[in-house]
Amino acid sequence: MEANVILCRCGKCSKVYGIRVERMPDGDWWRTWAFKISEKSARNEGFDRNHIRGNMFETQDYPGCPYCGTHEFVQCGYCGRINCWNHEPALYCSWCGKLMDNIIVARDKFDVSANQF
Repeated sequence: MEANVILCRCGKCSKVYGIRVERMPDGDWWRTWAFKISEKSARNEGFDRNHIRGNMFETQDYPGCPYCGTHEFVQCGYCGRINCWNHEPALYCSWCGKLMDNIIVARDKFDVSANQF
């Protein structure tokens, strides 16, 4: 089994958290856990350099964002980073600050490259 951690920012408070994902034999990724982490710790662990490609489904036990509790997220069409999403009609990316009028929702295929902070 291949496992990895990708970083997300809460859409409500902009705090960083890690999402543990596991790759299944069919190539899809499953979100299994989410946890609070500081930017410094994420850098030290190398989570800011991880890259995954494919669908990201959630397991039944996936807890969602440790800050706001949502299970949904979107990918910014500008910087490619992911943010929590609580179905806001307008959302500014917590990573690059741009209005996400070009978003990829959690049901689409992702190509997530962790850019440096």
